[in-house]
Amino acid sequence: MKRSDQSPLVSVIVPNYNHAAFLGERLRSILGQTFQNFELIVLDDASPDDSLTVIREHLKDQPHQLLCNATNSGQPCSQWLSGLKQASGRYIWIAESDDTCSPLFLERMVGHLDMGSVLAYCRTTSIDAEGAPIADQSFWPDSFDAERWKRSFTINGAALCREFMDRGNVIANASCVVFRKPNSTILQALGSLTAGRRCTGDWIFWAHYLMRVGGSVSFDSEALSCFRSHNQTTRSIVSRSREKLRFNEYSSAIASVLRITRPWPRWRWYAVATSGGWDWILYEYLWRYRPLWPEKLWIQILHGPLRLGIYTRLLQSRVLRRRYWRWPSS
Repeated sequence: MKRSDQSPLVSVIVPNYNHAAFLGERLRSILGQTFQNFELIVLDDASPDDSLTVIREHLKDQPHQLLCNATNSGQPCSQWLSGLKQASGRYIWIAESDDTCSPLFLERMVGHLDMGSVLAYCRTTSIDAEGAPIADQSFWPDSFDAERWKRSFTINGAALCREFMDRGNVIANASCVVFRKPNSTILQALGSLTAGRRCTGDWIFWAHYLMRVGGSVSFDSEALSCFRSHNQTTRSIVSRSREKLRFNEYSSAIASVLRITRPWPRWRWYAVATSGGWDWILYEYLWRYRPLWPEKLWIQILHGPLRLGIYTRLLQSRVLRRRYWRWPSS
């Protein structure tokens, strides 16, 4: 790691909330990277657990910045942006505090960026709270294209957004990404766009970042990063009221991505919906929210192009329509 008086190539940002159980492994995975030209910025979002003790113990002999919020923000991307404002590196790695990775991760991603890409990311392996691989969890982007993410590739960032990001976030885990630091104008715009978002801030962040920055994206098909699935993640089901917020965010995220990727997106929603691109949201609506019969009829917690698309898809597919009405309600 670079000393505090040296200029780093990479700024490693570790946003943390209540992940004392995983922080030790996360910090060791960062400090053990084969690529060491980086600074370390750790942000704690008012954790009630022993996170600060773990951070200070593991980093007591390491140069780092530790920024602590007095109250919890509840917004993951606000922590990203706080770290970005402190970062002095050319490249950024947001290393989520409950994840881990291979010692080769940073070296490989920096190699892709040095070749000219603005963003590089890799395949991930899902692990449980104890660090064991989860056999039945696939790599999320494979659900949108079963073959593309099986091999390494480089693609124009805008093309990636136009082909996939209005269907779902195919850069679904920040820990597997290293990207070029945006300028202050783009950073300010990203702050406004992601403000208040608990579930879809990363989706909005990546789509708008790539459309505004331009350039290419490199994907490395080797699983060099591990995403940890446990009961404290934003994917956990907490309550129906929290799930209402999730689906409201899905609706506005899709509308936002359509606007940035398609200057005239009037009919793009139709192409995505009728191809089944939003079926995953429909199934999450049934499984996570478990709507009552009137809520199934009106789908009130969805809005905009997503709501119109779901209606269209249900009219189009008899099989999907049958499953929709037969799914158990709350």
